[in-house]
Amino acid sequence: MRKVNEYDFEIYLIPFPKKLEVKDGTFLLSSNRWVFSESVDIGTSLVNFLEKEGISYRFGRYKSPNLYYGDIFIGTNPYVVPHKEGYKLFMDDYITILGHDERGLFYGVQTLKQLIRQFGKKIPKLFIEDYPDFPNRGIMIDISRDRMPKLDTLKYIIDKLSELKINQVQLYMEHTFAYKEHEEVWKDYSPLTHEEIIELDKYCKERYIELVPNQNTFGHMSKWLIHDKYKHLAEAPEGYETPWGGRYEYPFSLSPAVPESEKFVEEILDELLPLFSSEQANVGCDETFDLGVGKSKELCERYGKGKVYFDFLMKIYKIAKKHKESVMFWGDIIENHPEFIKYLPKDMIPMIWGYEADHPYEEKCGLYADSGLSFYVCPGTSTWNTFIGRADNAVVNIKNAILNGKKYGAIGVLTTDWGDNGHVQHLPFSWIGFSYSAEMSWNVSEVNIDKFLKALDINIFEVNPDEYPIAELIYKLGIVHNKLFYTPNGTPFFYAFLYPERNGNYKLELEKIKEVENDVLSLRKEIQKFRSDEDSKLSFVVDQILNNIDFALLGLKVMKFLSIYKDIQAVPENEWMEFEDEFNKVIESYRRIWLVQNRPGGLEQSIYKLSRILRVRRGDLRGLIF
Repeated sequence: MRKVNEYDFEIYLIPFPKKLEVKDGTFLLSSNRWVFSESVDIGTSLVNFLEKEGISYRFGRYKSPNLYYGDIFIGTNPYVVPHKEGYKLFMDDYITILGHDERGLFYGVQTLKQLIRQFGKKIPKLFIEDYPDFPNRGIMIDISRDRMPKLDTLKYIIDKLSELKINQVQLYMEHTFAYKEHEEVWKDYSPLTHEEIIELDKYCKERYIELVPNQNTFGHMSKWLIHDKYKHLAEAPEGYETPWGGRYEYPFSLSPAVPESEKFVEEILDELLPLFSSEQANVGCDETFDLGVGKSKELCERYGKGKVYFDFLMKIYKIAKKHKESVMFWGDIIENHPEFIKYLPKDMIPMIWGYEADHPYEEKCGLYADSGLSFYVCPGTSTWNTFIGRADNAVVNIKNAILNGKKYGAIGVLTTDWGDNGHVQHLPFSWIGFSYSAEMSWNVSEVNIDKFLKALDINIFEVNPDEYPIAELIYKLGIVHNKLFYTPNGTPFFYAFLYPERNGNYKLELEKIKEVENDVLSLRKEIQKFRSDEDSKLSFVVDQILNNIDFALLGLKVMKFLSIYKDIQAVPENEWMEFEDEFNKVIESYRRIWLVQNRPGGLEQSIYKLSRILRVRRGDLRGLIF
């Protein structure tokens, strides 16, 4: 890790503390000293961490011990530390961590761990005073768009998020829970079981993270409704015309006009929600695009689409309320019918979401603030539909959401990491969004992006940023799209790859495409250098990044095809065969990398989506299931 000397005390922490004062001299973590802690779990976890760092400390449980040089004391004192979840860290001849509560102690220890990871045994003497700006700081991971992480992978993510002082995690579900009577829906997707949710819930609680159930219950139900057993519940069983043009060829939303829809929601929530210790539940209800075009058309014409949506939302709310104290839902549809916001129960929590840099968070936050409802702001990592991210958009989007959330009194932040169209982006690309959200939701202040990226290298990728600037290179990959034309919710080379028949929407400029291609190739060469047979962990991170880069290069090649030949089917056979060979190699690597951290279920479905371009070449223009 990064070594320091007496002249170099630049400190890299995520999130950066409210107050940090560096003193003269250094503190030496010497072996055979003591960690005294009020909390056995927190104290022993620090001892175990020190052991892994090659520093041998012993654990003792004393409330007010006599401290000697090199000892560490961890204890609560709400009078000295007045803010909930806050802590103070004193480092002089010994280390004292005082917390308002146990959470504060835990977060103080996480800061100490980051300091040790950066400096090793010899840490600059300092004082830190710190506490969060938002009481709820969450991350949502999409586990329903094919990619289902292994339980160990989820635990690894949770460990890192807890170190970043994230205190809420949601796993977005549509069909990826092993409901007892619904095997035909989840059997091909390696779902979470009842036992695994209970285990994961306990694992989160031990790290002061609330695992909140997140099950969509209205829109985004295609994976259920395509099956004959459930198709009668669909609003539009044969699909619908989308708001952005083109036809979605599958059923999408439950129909409020079908009485069995309510019974279905009750059945799945009654089984799922009791497994979580959280007193909150997210029931989704977003993007009900097809509402009113099928079975509920008459109802919507009679009462209005807003009323029909609101009434079914209230039925879902009552079902969830049997199990939980408060109910979250995505706010996009009710925002189109603001006259119903005043009728929402006060224990409902709208989740304001939007993923572009200029999303009108101020307007939306003002709307809910005036209603007296508690609400969250929900930006995104901007990784989906991109291959290599939109890092610049993620940073501005998160900042926009959090600044306005703070201004208008939002009670929480939930940063989302979606997996649209196959969840092709590997985990390294998500960490910029996760970490930036953790940074700002804890400490709403200006972030130095260069310093932040170095902190990301040290604390997430656990590398020396001067030798392996992984985060910096990921960020650079995430801004190359700016040289091309703007596409919302993704990059042009992703959409060209997945939907090449839509080339009429593109103003393709061959020279610009080649310029971006050269930029990506140059960054690929830089990242390739970091691969080492001696460091398997680093090499796997590099392999993940390279695989996503190779997908991006395929997308750029498709853009060149469309620029030159206007149509995929017009590409000469020799050029196309070369493209297919490259594609198959990238897919082979994708398959290998996927199976290291993720379950096999969903892999073939993801590859099927990514292979659509091959089918388009053959004249098959069928779309993809969301």
